[in-house]
Formats: sequence, structure tokens, C-alpha cells
Amino acid sequence: MKKLFALCFVALLGQSIKAHSPTWTDGIACIIYSHCSSCHNSNGIAPFSLTTYDEVYANRFSIAASVQAKSMPPFPPDMSKQRLAHANVLSQHEIDEIVDWVNNFAPLGNVADMPTPPVYPNGYELQNADVVLRMPNYTVNTVNDLYRVFVLPVGNTGTQYISEIEVVPGNRDIVHHALVYQDNSQVPVNLDANDPGPGYTAFGGTNSQNSTLLWGYTPGQKVFKYAPGFGVKLEPNTNILLQVHYPGGISNQVDSTSVRIKYASATPRELAVLPVINHVTTLTNGPLFIPANTVKTMYAEFQVPSDVTVTSVMPHMHLIGTSIKAYALTPTQDTIHLIDIPQWDFHWQGFYQFPKPLRIPANSVVHAEAVYDNTSNNPYNPNNPPQNVSAGEGTEDEMMLIYFNVSNYFPGDTNIIVDTVSHLPHHPSCYALTGLSETEKTGAMLRFYPNPSSYEVRLAGLNQDATVRLFDQRGKTAGIWSVSSEANLLKVQNLSSGLYYAQIRLKDGTVYYQKLVLQ
Repeated sequence: MKKLFALCFVALLGQSIKAHSPTWTDGIACIIYSHCSSCHNSNGIAPFSLTTYDEVYANRFSIAASVQAKSMPPFPPDMSKQRLAHANVLSQHEIDEIVDWVNNFAPLGNVADMPTPPVYPNGYELQNADVVLRMPNYTVNTVNDLYRVFVLPVGNTGTQYISEIEVVPGNRDIVHHALVYQDNSQVPVNLDANDPGPGYTAFGGTNSQNSTLLWGYTPGQKVFKYAPGFGVKLEPNTNILLQVHYPGGISNQVDSTSVRIKYASATPRELAVLPVINHVTTLTNGPLFIPANTVKTMYAEFQVPSDVTVTSVMPHMHLIGTSIKAYALTPTQDTIHLIDIPQWDFHWQGFYQFPKPLRIPANSVVHAEAVYDNTSNNPYNPNNPPQNVSAGEGTEDEMMLIYFNVSNYFPGDTNIIVDTVSHLPHHPSCYALTGLSETEKTGAMLRFYPNPSSYEVRLAGLNQDATVRLFDQRGKTAGIWSVSSEANLLKVQNLSSGLYYAQIRLKDGTVYYQKLVLQ
């Protein structure tokens, strides 16, 4: 009886899914390459590289702590009520996988399954730019955070419309973020002329009332493409003002950051970049003044005069801001959630696009709330002891701004697609989101049947022992089976429905790939 039980147990093991625990080669590398390495590489903005197993292993404890705290990757908006396009956030499953991997001594896994690491040349993504504006070489020597504005003439004699824009840091080790403005007045030119060296110093803005914000660059951001059919207007003979933030503690480092612009091929619908919410005209409990040793919430409202289309949003505060959010109430009292950043971080700002443009009906009211902590409990408070803070451009001043990309509403605008992916596409080393490369054998001799299936499948055409590994659409291993030509049954009833990719590794070393659909 014992012998019979043992034989049955061994037979069941041969058909069951092997327990999966994360390893570097099976899952963790995919997560790191897809969400972290774009900043953490030898040419990136982050302070250390995460492109190899050894590099990640050396930083594994800080990585686990950061992803658990959801401070990395840096994507501050809360998307529980409004999803945003191109969001670099980890799923809870990915967070759990990293933590489990670290807690289990960070195993390497099967070296034969090592994914190809990403390569990040010190270059640019927008290849066919119509205009390339590069700031002069600027040597950075600063103890404290430095905000330097560089005046770059566009040279456009007529009106143009931007369809794509990219900021390329000249020195990724020292460029923390950058804001791009346009200004056709003489004010920035004079400020530049009166400040020694290239550019001039200005915190929070450009020190010119004529400047209008075009875009904001944050680490990891690539080309920003405006919603299809829309563009941002460049006035004739305008200047681009590039405000670059250099963190403190930099000595004798040279930067020459550039802005690359692609014009719309046809005249698009104009997107205005407007500070719809601002601390000058829209505060309901103004003025913007936060006494020392107080936590204060500021409120703002703006009534929308006509139907508008909104494609993206960018909040802006300074150092004592701790949270900011905005939503619209329609005339029928429906709520349109716009942006919610529950933990504001001045060092991680950006324009956030909606997956599809939003329509805000006429007479809707945009509401905004911003919280400021002007106490010693705020580690970012620039004053110790705290001092009274009011609105202004300086380091110790504050702002409450929410910029919107806005256009007049046309029927069908809300059907325009900006992003349909619910999770940031993974690095090409991850099987599930890339399909099969040209160098991989699709294995016409091997096929699953039935396919689709809901309970069990067989592998037709198999003439030797093999290991079958299924990957889900996140690039994660869903199961591993050892099969032979006689016993090639795969039990799949415990797997969720969806598309899977199968890696079939034969005993002779040949590897094939197939797709399997589970219902």
C-alpha cells in the first residue's frame, strides 16, 4: 500500500505545477528593467545603476524598502479615481515579488534564462526633430539647489505648433528636472545679459510675467507626444526658456541640456497651457499666506465658461506643500476627477496625460485643495525655525498652480486614444508583452490542443522530454511542467483566464515558443 501511494505521489508531481518563488532570471529582472533601469543606469539621473544582478543585489534592501513605501518608482499621483497615461507604477504583485525575492536571499535563478539587459546610450529618442535647441556649456558649482534659466531663440519667423517635445539632459548625473517655457519679450534676454555666465538664476518660474509654460521634464521621461490632432502654439520669433534644476553639492560639472521639438505636419487644434487654478485669481480663502508653525489648507475654484477638452494636467507648489488635488463638479453635480497627489514632492513634478481627453461641460466648477505644512515637522521646510510664507517666486515662497492642456471641445474628443495600456509596457526581455522575436523558433511542429482550453492541454508533436514554462502577460512565470511524448498533459485549471506564452525547452537544448489561451 505504501509503495502504491509513493508511485501515485510521484506521478502527481510529474503533472503538477512546480511551486514558484521569484528569482532574478525569472521575474525580478523583468520588473527592474521595466520600471527602474531607465533612471538607474550608467547614463541615468539616479545615483546608482540597476542593470545587472550584482548591482541590484547590492541595493536589494533599499529597493525592497522603497517599493514597499511606494516612493519608487517616483510617480506621485493617486490613480484610484482617475487613471493617468503612461504611468510608471508597480502593481501590488510586483511589489510582493521584489519583497519575497529579497526576503528569500535574492537568488539568481537559472543562468540559461538570463534576460538581455537594457542599453541606455547617452542620446535622444526624438530622431526627426525640426528644431534642436542646445544651451551653452554651463559649469555647475553649487552647495544648494540651483535653478538656472537658459534663453534659447527658436528662430521661427511664423507660427508653429509643437506635436512632440523632448528634453535631453547633457549631464544626467546633475540634471534633476527641467521646465520648458516660451517667452517673446525682452525680459529674459535682459536677465540673462545681467547675470554672469550662461543663463540666469530663478526659482519657481522665470522671473518674467510674459512666460508661458510648455512642458516639464522629470527623470525617466522620454518624448512627450500631445494627444493626436492637438498641438501647442509657438509664437513667431519666440524664445524657449529652459529652467534646469541642479541639486546641491555639485562641483565643477558641465551641462549642456537640449530641447528637441517636432512640429505638427498640418495645422492641429491648439492646446493652450493655462494655469486654470492659481493663487492670484482663483483662491477662495486667499491670499496665499501660511503663518509659521501652522498647517493650512488653501482652496480654489474656477468656473468653466464653455465646453472644453482637457488632455493633461500639471500641479505646481514649492517646498512646504504636502498635498494637492483637483476635481470638477458639473452642473448636474457629477464629479470629474482630475489629479490627486496625496504626498507632494517638489522634486518629482510633471505633466500627467489622461488615457483619453476629458470633456468638462460649460458652467462646471473646477475645485482644488492644497495643504501646506509650515512647521518643523515638515522635513522639506526651508526655514528652521519656520517663518511666515506667502506667494512668490523665491525659494522660501510658495505657489498654488495647476496647469491644464485645454482646447475647445469638439464631439468625439473623448474617443481620442492617448494610452490604452493599464500597466506600463515591460522591457523587451520580458516574454509576455513582446510576443516572439525573429530569432525565436515558433515551433510549428509543436502545438497545444485544445487551444483555447480551460482545464488541461496536451502538446502535440513532442518526441522527447521537455520542460514547459508558461509566462503570463506581466512576464511572470505562471507554471512549470516536466513532460514527455507519452505523458504530455498539462493541468491548467488553477490558472486565470487570458493569454500566456509558453517556452518549450527540449531535452536536446532546442527552445520553442508558443501561445496558449485559457478561458
